[in-house]
Amino acid sequence: MPDRSRRDVAPRSRDDVLGRLQLPPPAAMPLDAEAAAVVATVAGRMAGELIQAGSFERVFDGMNRSLVEAGVPVGRVYLAFRTLHPLIAAVSFLWQAGQPVERMVMAHGLVGVSEAWQRSPLNYMLTHDMHWMRRRLTGPEASREFALFEDLVAEGMTDYVATATAFGSGLGGNGVLASWTADAPDGFSDRDLAILSALQVHLAAACRLAFTAQVSDTVAMTYLGQHAGRRVLSGQIRRGDGELIPAAIFLSDLRGSPAMAERLGVGRFMELVNRYFECAAEPVLGAGGEVLSLMGDSVLAIFPLAVYGDEVEAACDAALAAARDAERRLELWNRERVAEGEPRVDFGIGLHLGRVMFGNIGTAERLQFTAIDRSINEAARLEDLSKTLGHRIIASGTFAARATAAWRSLGRVQLRGSAREQEVFTPAPAANRLALAAGTDAGGPPCPVPPDLVVHADWSVDARKRWMAVATRMEDGRYAAGVPEPVGPVDSLITRLIERAQGGRSRGGRSGGGRVLLGLDVVLGLPAAYAGLLRAERFSDALDRFAAAPEGLEPADRPEEISPERPFFPRRPGQGQGGPAELARRLGLDGPDDLRRICEHATIARRAAAPLFWTMGPAQVGRAAAHVWRHLLIPARRAGLDLGLWPFDGRLGELVARHSVTVVEAYPAAFHRHLGVRLGRQAANGRGSKRNRNDRAANAATLMEAARRLDFVIDMPLVAELGDGFGNGARGEDQFDAVVGLMGMLQVLAGARPTGEPRLAPVTTVEGWILGQSPAELKLPEDSFS
Repeated sequence: MPDRSRRDVAPRSRDDVLGRLQLPPPAAMPLDAEAAAVVATVAGRMAGELIQAGSFERVFDGMNRSLVEAGVPVGRVYLAFRTLHPLIAAVSFLWQAGQPVERMVMAHGLVGVSEAWQRSPLNYMLTHDMHWMRRRLTGPEASREFALFEDLVAEGMTDYVATATAFGSGLGGNGVLASWTADAPDGFSDRDLAILSALQVHLAAACRLAFTAQVSDTVAMTYLGQHAGRRVLSGQIRRGDGELIPAAIFLSDLRGSPAMAERLGVGRFMELVNRYFECAAEPVLGAGGEVLSLMGDSVLAIFPLAVYGDEVEAACDAALAAARDAERRLELWNRERVAEGEPRVDFGIGLHLGRVMFGNIGTAERLQFTAIDRSINEAARLEDLSKTLGHRIIASGTFAARATAAWRSLGRVQLRGSAREQEVFTPAPAANRLALAAGTDAGGPPCPVPPDLVVHADWSVDARKRWMAVATRMEDGRYAAGVPEPVGPVDSLITRLIERAQGGRSRGGRSGGGRVLLGLDVVLGLPAAYAGLLRAERFSDALDRFAAAPEGLEPADRPEEISPERPFFPRRPGQGQGGPAELARRLGLDGPDDLRRICEHATIARRAAAPLFWTMGPAQVGRAAAHVWRHLLIPARRAGLDLGLWPFDGRLGELVARHSVTVVEAYPAAFHRHLGVRLGRQAANGRGSKRNRNDRAANAATLMEAARRLDFVIDMPLVAELGDGFGNGARGEDQFDAVVGLMGMLQVLAGARPTGEPRLAPVTTVEGWILGQSPAELKLPEDSFS
């Protein structure tokens, strides 16, 4: 929690410091009626802001503005305290007159260890159990014990006061540290000091109250889960509180756990069980499900239909996707175990669809928020069948009838405890055109020639919204990344990345090589039907055509001007202008489906991608694509840069080995489920958004865990940014997307996800593919592409 100290200047002797502390503290100064009114007004404004549940930045800003309005000459105020968060140990706020409040966070392990903090006045107060410090910064009594004071004088400050308020006894525990700096020539008056002293307790109370909600959220979400935690916090705390909800049910059980526990001992068995939970439970969270309980060696989870817009198919698809992902993770884990000489492990998964009672059960003193119903027992019986039927995933007929996938019948069985027979199913291998286009859902071997630099650029036509996350390959083969950076000038981006890869400029990097994998969240490719209109056999043909007539990449001035040579729709259609169907008609296509590539059809993560030429659609799809084609790809080709486009120029591993820069189409949203990110319809309350700082911060622990699995090094400033949700500014959403996209790309490079390597023309020639997307994710019936 450094008080912005920037130079390592030691304080004077302890006797000198303590001597200066004899300046009279204001505790004994009485508040006159005017000063008491100021304290009451400021404290009342703080309380009002807290009641309205505004951000703490708003509370802090209002307090300081009120002081200035009351004549207290504060020009700079600093506040810091510890917090309860999986990643953040402390948080601080800096207010300066005429500027927005700056929020800073400190990661665990860094609090109190920097030399700047060790030499700061606030640390001195803590180590000497002092509750009050006052220093004149100008005049005959000017103090220069701390480097911070010289900086404050340079900023025009004249007087410094610091307070420390403990929560409980002693300053060694939690509490609030605050410093107040005056910008008036004479500094703080006795009246000012008395007001600040009286406000000290109000400020501490505001801090404690404002972050009580954060502590409650952290504990509830960590120990109960997102859905259950929010329900409990919303007031469902009595025994019997709950509701009957429809949901897809997921139940998994580890095979042979008693024998393994006996053979391995407690410590090693706990490590194995935690790894099993990573395989079986994390995919549930990533797909938007709720893990209700981790029962020794089993996982019980539900996928409430309400989370998926009451779409039964979407909930079942998500549960099936989680099961497939769990199976894939198990295979990767077993590869590691076999390589280490350890026996393989296994588990089964039962999938069912029903209505469950979701709520509080137990005694009056000890409650558990969970789901109970006959359908839960049936899911357990289905999972038990996996031991005898020879398949890891077993689904009921009710579930299989609603999940949009191909199934193989395993015959009719009578579940234990049931009086009737029912048909059960297991997923069938994908066998449609999409499987031919993109291979299978299984991960593969790591990239044979790893790139020296991996970059994901979150793109926008607006330069202020273009941010990139960069990972540099270190000597030990791992990748390391820091906080996202501005993309900078587009025309020099590729050259700069090549130079950076060759120079190994980031800490721990290595020189030489120079291979770059650049991911862009824009369309690289054209719908095959439209390419036919242009007579473009390859995507490069279309780029050359647009290079010769760049006006074709500009939206038409009016819908009437749309043509195959100028395809971009100029604006969101108004009344009577139609939508994608009208756009298709003007381009001479049969309908909206001809505006989409194969890889843009509906998936578990999204209903369908927006049409390429829809310039005012979601995420400005057309504008961003046209901008990259015109200002990045076409100039690079003209300059003769060593550039490979995936998948048009070959398979990913071959391109990385052959070219200085390989460009791929990669979307953060496509990686959400695989990394465990939960936003939008998959968020706990169904209203989450990456535009919301708190929703971004809620995914910090998930992303950190994903980085651990990837053996991906995240430096401490990026750890702090993740935990802070990348701040309040507009850049937060773009930086979050850049990091998620980067980590998804690293998953593919590590072999933890399939590349989605295309095998079918026109995908490999003109349409392209989305990195990491596999046919198992496509929410389409098996006969859709027969």
